[in-house]
Amino acid sequence: MQLTFKDGHFVLHLSGFVKPLRMEYWETIDPKTFRTTSIKAAKRFIGKADDKAQKIFNKALVKFYDAPNVSRLTYLGFLDPHQVEGVTWILTRSRSYLAHAPGAGKTAQAITAAVLATGATQSLFIAPPSLLANWEREIDTFAPKAGLGPFTRSTIGATKDQAEVNWNAAFLICPDSMLTKPWVLERLLKGRFKVLAVDEASRFKESTSQRAVALFGGRAGEVKSPGLIYRAKHTVLMDGSPMPNRPMELWGPTFAMAPETIDFMAQHDFGLRYCGATVNEWGAFEFKYSSNEDELKEKLQKSFMHVVPESALTHPERRRKILFMNEDVRTAEHKSWDQKHLSGIDVGALDDDVKDEELSRWRRELGIRKVPFAVNYIKERVKLKNESLLVFAWHREVCEELHQQLKEFIPGLVMGGTPAAERELYFLEFQNGQTKIIIGNILAMGRGHNLQNADRIIFVESSWSNETNVQAEKRASRRGSTKEFVLCDYICAPQSLDEAVLQSVFRKDKTVKKVIGG
Repeated sequence: MQLTFKDGHFVLHLSGFVKPLRMEYWETIDPKTFRTTSIKAAKRFIGKADDKAQKIFNKALVKFYDAPNVSRLTYLGFLDPHQVEGVTWILTRSRSYLAHAPGAGKTAQAITAAVLATGATQSLFIAPPSLLANWEREIDTFAPKAGLGPFTRSTIGATKDQAEVNWNAAFLICPDSMLTKPWVLERLLKGRFKVLAVDEASRFKESTSQRAVALFGGRAGEVKSPGLIYRAKHTVLMDGSPMPNRPMELWGPTFAMAPETIDFMAQHDFGLRYCGATVNEWGAFEFKYSSNEDELKEKLQKSFMHVVPESALTHPERRRKILFMNEDVRTAEHKSWDQKHLSGIDVGALDDDVKDEELSRWRRELGIRKVPFAVNYIKERVKLKNESLLVFAWHREVCEELHQQLKEFIPGLVMGGTPAAERELYFLEFQNGQTKIIIGNILAMGRGHNLQNADRIIFVESSWSNETNVQAEKRASRRGSTKEFVLCDYICAPQSLDEAVLQSVFRKDKTVKKVIGG
């Protein structure tokens, strides 16, 4: 028997009539040859591997390094104790995950780690397009504090001219939307990095997506990559909400980064063990829930995931409440649809990726019909209480209608496609008290920004993921705020899907805390 590695597969060559155990992991080429991409399957035969297969297998495992001089980190007074722990965690292993609550200062930790790391001369930061300006600002703030003298940084995609990117800059910032561009990926794969930090890493939860393939390795459509994570001495994923909806969202990043953490489980096995497997009407397994949470938590946090729950931070308390509307704004057609279908919808399994067109239609229509009530409530809070408000909605049309009906207050409007400079101006004016209202799409404004000046957060529409809503709430509950609490109002249409989903979303918080911590 001999195990080799060829064209992205482990290939098992057998003599005689012996067949490998656990055949479901192997594809038969001929009666004596099998191939697989499963590291778990390869692990069973690694003792018979040739040098190349052995090297590929070892490459998949996390490497550990000696801890840096903690006293050197402690003198950096701008870091809290949990941030010093986070920097140490990054620098003592080749791949890791910072699952720190929103507002815990993950960006500062990644930048500090990049300054202190040894090896290559560059670091690469991958972030959603909406957070690029935030990363630029944070680098300019924290790199000098961590002891770095004059430095260079360059943001890929900031200009249309590829030649204007400084590929040799000490800090490269890449929007995750650009990873699949051939000219970007090919150039990045030529580099060597001290630290590769991935912000909002839950955006890479689908292991077969093109952006995940570019980062972790593999092939998807036009994208083929050996994996950017192997070009860095230290790769760290960062997200305040590693599993926005369910444990299955953890499998892809964990298997790619630290497969030994979950005993090299294939996705199906992971689902059966940790994802509350159920059988649908066609006899197929679905993994929409959670199971064995304590066991999964122990495995993840043993050596891979560093967790800082919100309870460990000195941030203002978030006080949530559901604000029921005083009238039913649904049309007769909408009420009829709800009456026929609500009892058959598993609201606990819903998330924002729902593909049901009718469900999406009624969700959008309900959001639009909630606007008049929301506008009156918002005007009352500003005129009578002089409050500063962050107003969130899910649909673009709802955001635009809110903006139109509240134009007397000259509110900011942040949605997908809002230029970075315009966003930053809105945020600056809000923080300075020049404007009382910012209206934002949850996906565009719900992560990464510090907006501590808000007295209240109002959700005209909410996400169907509790963790996404928490991220939005945390824009105001941040480090450095002097407020005792931040009020979070969820406007709800009674007796509708709106009410059922909101109650379910709040319950999901318990599952997340069981797996990640809270």
